[in-house]
Amino acid sequence: MHSILHFLNVAIPPRLFTAWGLLAALLVGCRTLPPAPQVNLSEPGWVIRQGQAVWSPKPGETDVAGDLLVAMHRDGRSMVQFTKPPLPFVVAQRDTNSWRVQFFAQNKVYSGRGEPPSRIAWLHLPDGLIGRHSDTNWFLARKPDGSWHFENLVTEEMLDGFLATTTRPKIHVIQTGDTLPRLARWYGATVDAIRAVNPGRESEWFRLGNEIRLPAPPSAPPP
Repeated sequence: MHSILHFLNVAIPPRLFTAWGLLAALLVGCRTLPPAPQVNLSEPGWVIRQGQAVWSPKPGETDVAGDLLVAMHRDGRSMVQFTKPPLPFVVAQRDTNSWRVQFFAQNKVYSGRGEPPSRIAWLHLPDGLIGRHSDTNWFLARKPDGSWHFENLVTEEMLDGFLATTTRPKIHVIQTGDTLPRLARWYGATVDAIRAVNPGRESEWFRLGNEIRLPAPPSAPPP
């Protein structure tokens, strides 16, 4: 396990180790990609969603089904990891002014400064999930069963998936522009769940610098 985490430079919370067990055994020594920047998902502030997705590169090409992890931080960092068990398929990372994506099947790495290219779905998915589209070529539609459809309107590349929030902070500090629906989207919680853990009137919560509580994820392990 230590070897694969060192290879990816990703510190994974303990409850995520199981999914990487077989992956470590198969990957060590068989890839030569340069290491990615350090991402420590055990740091405070990360919101982590996990589930499954089907990637359709474009009409007529073979779909790829796999496990999906999306991690986002309020400081602007994000990471998307798509795995076609037992091997990783892609790892995409963004920070405030740079981006990087590793395609394991092609043994390639792309990176750059500023906004990421519009053609790479993995770099735009986090914004799509919270309704903050930095590129208008992409749109995300949510379905009544909780799943979603993410599509590039130009290339017709698509991702269809389902994600459940498994990690979120316990507290949010109110910032300029915060609203209850925006916080619900960001943290992967319902409006009613946030209301349930915060006494008093909503008008009193949204004062700059105030702290409000966030509900524990339903799938979070017991403390």
